[in-house]
Amino acid sequence: MVVRLAGQDCRFALEYERTPKAARQYLSVRQRIEQETSIEHFLYLMPNYDLLWFVTDKLSECKRAVHFGLLKDFLQLTLALPVRRNGSPVSMTLASVLTRGRVVPKTGALWENIAV
Repeated sequence: MVVRLAGQDCRFALEYERTPKAARQYLSVRQRIEQETSIEHFLYLMPNYDLLWFVTDKLSECKRAVHFGLLKDFLQLTLALPVRRNGSPVSMTLASVLTRGRVVPKTGALWENIAV
């Protein structure tokens, strides 16, 4: 995906993990993320905290930054979505991650009046 923030195009890979994979499959996922060179940011969305913690644990050793959040929060907050990075207890907004901490001016609502 590409979003325009603070005057720059920010690209990130978006993955929705609806159900857990077998634990061994996450090694392959991790290897593919680590080998990816055209994408800097990876965002995994989950439907619930149990799955979020499971996938976070499986990708905790990934050498690339992978961010995790809840789908329902993404649909409500979009770029203000609180995300946590693999290996870190700190939450940040998705916008802050994508812009490396630069302030993003708020203008209007994204996806206003869209039923999901």
